[in-house]
Amino acid sequence: MKAFKLIGAAAATALVLLTSCLGEGNNTMNRSAFAVAGVSEKTYKTVVNTNVGALYSPSLVSQVVDGACYMVNYELDLNSPENANAAANGYLTATIAVTDEITKGQAVFYNVPDSASLVQNEIPVKNIFCNGDLGAYVDGYLFFFMTMDMYKDQKNSYTLYWDRSKEPTTVDNTPTYDLFLRVAKVADGTGSAASSIGEVRAFNIKSVLESVNSSEANKDSKSFNLKVNYLETINEKDSTDLKWNSYTVQFEVQKNS
Repeated sequence: MKAFKLIGAAAATALVLLTSCLGEGNNTMNRSAFAVAGVSEKTYKTVVNTNVGALYSPSLVSQVVDGACYMVNYELDLNSPENANAAANGYLTATIAVTDEITKGQAVFYNVPDSASLVQNEIPVKNIFCNGDLGAYVDGYLFFFMTMDMYKDQKNSYTLYWDRSKEPTTVDNTPTYDLFLRVAKVADGTGSAASSIGEVRAFNIKSVLESVNSSEANKDSKSFNLKVNYLETINEKDSTDLKWNSYTVQFEVQKNS
């Protein structure tokens, strides 16, 4: 399995965290992370995959479901006896608290809607971003924070479109692939006024990302961008007057083995 690396200070800090800690006197850390539940290929124990690797706790089996996405808090001691054989086990043992299950958005790689028109009940997005410290890309899932003006308990659908028939453009000498995030209201909320509310969604792009990585590796590319376009404003007087913004995530190309 390829461990894709995001490029950027926060992402790099998270990914080199374990190796940089080796040899230090205090190898205990307390952190929060996005996680994807799974089963260890070596021991068949329930683990959560995070941006620092697979983590195990005996309590996980009753807290998570294989393939589901979560926010977790964990305490990890690299010097503990349980982690002496971490490489052989395929996981690190930690104290883990599962705080929230993260809803999955839909990833679609065909029939991308026209960006010049609204999808049904579409709402604008104020901003989106990834958090490299928590793990922007984990075990095939791309995690996004999104903020919208909406009502309490309003329900939305989140779809990430990626037209794979289109070739990348080149931005600052880096192959750049255009994706489109579309958010639509599916159920009304409550209250007399909308307010700025943030939500997190996880999008499974593993198979496509691996294909893109393989293609870029064959071209000897060092990195590639995913440019996520999102609808920022809708003119109240003219619903065809749409303003788009974008957020770019950069990946280091993993060489084909």
